[in-house]
Amino acid sequence: MMKLKKFPVSGAQGEVLNWSMGLFLAFSAVNLADHWTSSPNEGQSMFTEAFASLQSNNGIQIAEAVLLLSTKLVMWEILRRNLKKNSHFFLQLSVIILMVLNTILTVATCLPTIHTGAAGSMMIEVGETSRLLSHFVASCYTVATLVQIGLGIGLFRKFAGMIRCYGASLFLCPLLSSLCNMSYYYIYNNVGGVSMTDIITYGTIATLISFVLTELLPFILLRKSMTTED
Repeated sequence: MMKLKKFPVSGAQGEVLNWSMGLFLAFSAVNLADHWTSSPNEGQSMFTEAFASLQSNNGIQIAEAVLLLSTKLVMWEILRRNLKKNSHFFLQLSVIILMVLNTILTVATCLPTIHTGAAGSMMIEVGETSRLLSHFVASCYTVATLVQIGLGIGLFRKFAGMIRCYGASLFLCPLLSSLCNMSYYYIYNNVGGVSMTDIITYGTIATLISFVLTELLPFILLRKSMTTED
């Protein structure tokens, strides 16, 4: 029996996928820029400082996280429907678990945390988690990674073409990202004679590679694994 190379989707689903992919790329780019600009400071340019000030708003951070999650859920849902149509129950279940875990992780990171400032004032921050919640988030992330690897292996074994490439990305990209990060930490901790400027440059490169491998590439391949029916 010939293995399926691409999932056929309807014209409406194709349009939804295109919009979701476009929004996903846009919000991912904003998220990456937010990671670099961080909080506003005097050394930044006027544009960068304005962007950092906007991004430091709790409401903006929550909206970005929710919209980014929504684009992922839409693409995963279309994948789930195709797996159901092809009678792959356990692969479909893996996608559902991924959707649930990613929703939980997004909600957990959006929960506001109250801090007491130096002057005794109360400050609310988004993205900071308590110790108990941090353990819960770490556990969810570990389970999500294992489920993703299992889904990737299943897709790689049962399909061909772009679907197989997408499956391979689900277990190879996290591995390559981990190797990249370990290389950076090895340079940071064990290699002598490296200037702080070089360390920052290597850290930026490692962040970019990890971002492409763990965020962009799998979803780009997911979109490529589906083709609109004529």
